[in-house]
Amino acid sequence: MRLTKQIIRESLVPLMKKYPVSRISVKMLCENAGINRSTFYTHYAGVYDLLYQIQRECINELSVIISDDAFSEQTKRTVQALEQILSYAKANSELFEVLLSENGDFAFQREIMLLAQQKIIHEIQSMKNIDPGILEYLQFFIVNGVLSVVQKWLSTGMKEPVPEMAAFCSTLLYNGLSGFSVR
Repeated sequence: MRLTKQIIRESLVPLMKKYPVSRISVKMLCENAGINRSTFYTHYAGVYDLLYQIQRECINELSVIISDDAFSEQTKRTVQALEQILSYAKANSELFEVLLSENGDFAFQREIMLLAQQKIIHEIQSMKNIDPGILEYLQFFIVNGVLSVVQKWLSTGMKEPVPEMAAFCSTLLYNGLSGFSVR
């Protein structure tokens, strides 16, 4: 049963590389997985149910990695948490690449952004005494920026090592462009 679910889940990724989830049918998924429809429906109510369950697993994993104190200040623990997040994304790179792409589910992308805002941005605001009036703009900018960096890293083959990317993202989070020296 676990193997069947894994096969079904793995068959979704190549389809999402080609099509938005709204255009993927159960028939397409079953053909790609080499199973019949009744087997699919034994495990999932439909394509969106499958996608939702995959997304829930990802969000749950990321929530565990992002502890309450991991981002309270820019420390070694911050970089370690970012390394864990990037390692998880790298281990599931094909999945994350499609989930964060234009063919992915924007609700999932928003949920990742909300998770980051709840855990990371709150700590940045309390550290830097940022005016709540501009905090929403900063949240949007920071989270989208880091998410875009991760998307680019995944889509270009993850050439930079995880520790290097974690340090880069940490610098962006806490120092913005001023964290990088101009040569």
